[in-house]
Amino acid sequence: MNKDITITELDYVRLRNLINAEMENRTAELNNLEVLGSEIQRARKVDSRLITPEYVTMNSMIELTDLGTDRSMKLKLVYPKESNYREGRISILSPLGSALLGYRIGDTVTFEAPGGPRKIRIDNILYQPEANGEFTV
Repeated sequence: MNKDITITELDYVRLRNLINAEMENRTAELNNLEVLGSEIQRARKVDSRLITPEYVTMNSMIELTDLGTDRSMKLKLVYPKESNYREGRISILSPLGSALLGYRIGDTVTFEAPGGPRKIRIDNILYQPEANGEFTV
């Protein structure tokens, strides 16, 4: 059962455009695009000024725990061109990235990783652009 997710209208528009461009250029894995597309389609969309700080939005810095390994990590959810896993910037087009968007602190999220299903818990949001008055990042 999928839990309800909430995203900003701006993130929705930008991600829809990204998906369309990636589908046209075939630069991303089709399955990742389909997963992200279905996630943003089912999401409740709200104005950027109305989203509350406990939700993961684009460019949020998140503290997570991998429930399979009990390993904690800090990641920033970014667009593909900005991604760099070694620096903790995870692409929205990755299985983990698309799984995080729209969930909130305390949620447990399951996603399909190369080695099989993984579960993570969102422990904290260290930075969310909208909470800092940045509505067009």
